[in-house]
Order: sequence, then C-alpha cells, then structure tokens
Amino acid sequence: MKINNRKIGNDQPPYVIAEMSANHNGDINNAYKIIDMAKACGADAIKLQTYTADTITMDMKTPEFMIKDGLWNGKNLYELYESAFTPWEWHKPLLIASLFHHTHWFAEIPW
Repeated sequence: MKINNRKIGNDQPPYVIAEMSANHNGDINNAYKIIDMAKACGADAIKLQTYTADTITMDMKTPEFMIKDGLWNGKNLYELYESAFTPWEWHKPLLIASLFHHTHWFAEIPW
C-alpha cells in the first residue's frame, strides 16, 4: 500500500500522523506552528477534523447534550464544538503550508 508514493507496510518505518484537532486555540498562526513542529518531530501527515458545531450536534441544553465535568463543565456540546473547530477557510492555507513541508495532509469528516 502507498500514501502519496510512501510505502506503508510491515517492512516499512511507521507512518506518523499528527492530529491538529483544536490545539490551535482559534489562531491560524498556532495552526501553522503545529504543522512546523509536527514535521520537525518526524510526522508524515497532518490530520484536521472538519466540522462546525452545526454539522456535528444541535444547540440543546437537555442533559444528554450537557458536559458534566472538566474544563467544559456546564457548557453544552454545541458550545464546545463552536469554540474548538478549525474554520473551513483555513483548510487551503494549511494545505499549502503542509505541502511546503512535504507533509501529507488530510481532513476527517466525523460522520
């Protein structure tokens, strides 16, 4: 098997995927830094999660949508995802940054 001409298999070195997730904290400059650091640490690919709050949940305050502990205690899932998503308009510049580093790039659609 190959990913962008990179062999994947038992006799090959591991294919390392760095997960960006919401670690950019809403700042595209942080996203660029994550790509830089991922490549510097040996990652072969960067993975983004592609969603908005509207595409993944509903803005509900019923118990099954409320977060009951941790950093997001008292918030609902919609509020969490609304603050943690990677804006779609960032995808193209982040792809270009990944290509500059010769790093593969892909986005997960959580459906």
